[in-house]
Amino acid sequence: MYKIHFVRENKFVEAEEGSNLLEVWRSAGLMPDAPCGGRGKCGKCRVRILGEETRVVKACEMRVHGDMELDTEYVENGYHILTGGRTRAVSFHPAVRKVRVQVPMARIGECRSDWTRFTDALSRTEERAGQEYRVNLKAASVLGKLQKETQGMVWAVVSEGHILQVSAEEPQIYMAAVDIGTTTVAAYLLDGETGAVRAIASGKNPQAQYGADVINRANYCLLHGMEGVTGCIRETVNQLVAELAQKAGIAVQEICALSVVGNTCMHHMFLGAAVYSLTKAPYVPAVQEAMICSSRDYGIALHPEAELWMLPNIAGFVGADTVGCLLSSGLAEEQEWTLLVDIGTNGEMVLGKNGRLLACSTAAGPAFEGAGISCGMRGASGAISHVRWSGQAWEYETIDSGKPLGICGSGILDLVAELRRSGQMDEGGYLEEEITLADGKESGNGEPIQFTQRDVRQLQLAKAAIAAGIRMLAMRAGIEVKEIQKVWIAGAFGNYMSPESACAIGLIPQELSGKIRMIGNAAGEGAKLVLKDRGLWEEAQKLAAEAEFVELATMKEFQDCFVDEMEFPELR
Repeated sequence: MYKIHFVRENKFVEAEEGSNLLEVWRSAGLMPDAPCGGRGKCGKCRVRILGEETRVVKACEMRVHGDMELDTEYVENGYHILTGGRTRAVSFHPAVRKVRVQVPMARIGECRSDWTRFTDALSRTEERAGQEYRVNLKAASVLGKLQKETQGMVWAVVSEGHILQVSAEEPQIYMAAVDIGTTTVAAYLLDGETGAVRAIASGKNPQAQYGADVINRANYCLLHGMEGVTGCIRETVNQLVAELAQKAGIAVQEICALSVVGNTCMHHMFLGAAVYSLTKAPYVPAVQEAMICSSRDYGIALHPEAELWMLPNIAGFVGADTVGCLLSSGLAEEQEWTLLVDIGTNGEMVLGKNGRLLACSTAAGPAFEGAGISCGMRGASGAISHVRWSGQAWEYETIDSGKPLGICGSGILDLVAELRRSGQMDEGGYLEEEITLADGKESGNGEPIQFTQRDVRQLQLAKAAIAAGIRMLAMRAGIEVKEIQKVWIAGAFGNYMSPESACAIGLIPQELSGKIRMIGNAAGEGAKLVLKDRGLWEEAQKLAAEAEFVELATMKEFQDCFVDEMEFPELR
């Protein structure tokens, strides 16, 4: 065994000789960045080995051969995580509520149990005749004593068919919602009496250390099991929930329900459900249905009887996050053709009008999040977020206004759009020469920030997948793309990108220019809505069941359309 010292974090771990350094880094709980899943392709897991001959290596290609001192200076920090989004007004009929109940005292000779008398009284109080409640033995055991202390007047915390607790004193109740994105996780604390947001917390999705996209993570699970991937996201959810409670000055045990959205793969990995079916044709989920289960069974520390509300998935790569977007945006009620697009490693999109919903997913890859791009990075501090060509030189903005460390998705879109406008790149994507946005003296890490011909090809693949998906949905709906009247872009990347740049490069068809609106983290808003109005739980299931999933791979026109969309549109 050898001692491995991560000097920047002052963390010591022990590792066996021959251990993979990336695995050691993960075991230290430091969440290395490994978009390619540790296959040596992305170079993001670089680490500096300190000693007589200091050198930089890819951790995934390095084996432990002795005591080591490591500097993880290449880790991205300062993420800008989108937590707000478009939502709709709803009446407040919460998923979890507190009810004051007058329970009749047992009479001599009566055979009805404390629990039966209590639930009968509760049904009358809530005007839900015949409502059945699962027996909560812990609650039932204290009812007799409580009744005598309070002359039968008790408080109950109730969910659908589930009584979480009974008490003499009026309880304080809260609810939480979590959006598990591929890159980031956003969490919200809701007041149980008003539905108001009391606190917000967010952080990186630690699963990024197993791959930037869902396919790399799923493949890791197939090879190594799900324990690491599932355990780290549950730990992060627990940390964020604890942060919510700390910010609001409450106890975690007062949170009585947690709703969760995420794409189908994130959903499965959080639950620990097998992802095998998602990696093999025809790419179906292991579970599609909505679920209400015990949070305790999934390692989430809340109220002892708290429930976990998992929104339904639509298909293998159109998940509960899309259902959340549909709920919060009200797309099903739109009376003219409206397109909802969430642009990420998978481009999920829904086209709808008058209740008809057509959904699909395209494998855009991680280029929009900086992976696969030579100097790409996520939307973190130091990322070039916007670019402009002055006619003589490149001008750029960085997140947090510091020295540039790389370029993120919104900056890549601007750069390619400017290359087209300035004539430095043709319609086919041919780049006259490598582009240097900042040399080593200007950058924050001493390395030049450059954009290459290979980077253009990576972007072309990603943007063609999205654009072709949009055109195929329009074709299936029997309309021309120009007939789409509204375009709603959801998610963090969409929120920060320039619509003009997106249309200029053909990511969004030019026919839709001027119709684009950003709706932010609509998935997270949907997760909150099912807690605010329990009637929306049924609506979420209805939306998932009635959405028509369009499998692009089965459309003979898709491949030709994809190839056509590889080219950049003519300048307007």
